[in-house]
Amino acid sequence: MMFAYEQEMAGPAAAWLVAQRLMIKREFPTPWGICDLVGCSLNGHKVRKRLALGQRKALRSQLRVHVLSLIPDRSEGRAVSLHDLHRCFGGHLDRGRIEQEVEKLIDDHFVEQIDGHTYSRHNHWLPLHKRLVAVELKLARTDDAFVQAVNNLGFADESYVALPTERARRLAKSKSRAAFTAKGIGLLAVSADNCRIVLRARSMRRRANSPIQHYCVERFWQLYLRGGRP
Repeated sequence: MMFAYEQEMAGPAAAWLVAQRLMIKREFPTPWGICDLVGCSLNGHKVRKRLALGQRKALRSQLRVHVLSLIPDRSEGRAVSLHDLHRCFGGHLDRGRIEQEVEKLIDDHFVEQIDGHTYSRHNHWLPLHKRLVAVELKLARTDDAFVQAVNNLGFADESYVALPTERARRLAKSKSRAAFTAKGIGLLAVSADNCRIVLRARSMRRRANSPIQHYCVERFWQLYLRGGRP
């Protein structure tokens, strides 16, 4: 079958993610653009640790996640002041806005005030996920798909390009295979009713931007709270 539109490939690719026990989101916004499909599985043990701390609410903004990342965990024996947090933003963010974010983090049990003016956090459950997988769907334009897939490693542990089956098979036998392998990008072959791995992606968790990855996983936390699974 020849696909007329990229989104016709979404069904088989989504089914492939679900078969691996991943929660999925489509048209997933990232700092680098929209990723067609993202799948995530949460770490059940860390989910229970988070719930035990009363941290049910999702961190709904990238700024809040970033502010939280700048606050030391209480296990480190350190704390930070609002003045120090303000300095981290180089004066580009109003101190009052930072204070609002910290107060919200306190209300939601992520942060505690230590001595009236310094703060520490409680999220030693990080990272919350086991796998975070990005999939770019393309009918052709494989060079563009490859660039997008590399960009997706800024938040994902594994990144795939999904192509129609015959095109995927040809690419896997071409010189382009070396570029995919060098960057750890995987390749999926998609037909009308099937999706399978042609090149397996390498797990690249250390490449991800931690606050951005945390924010992306928080969107799956919301899905989990609505009845998804870890």
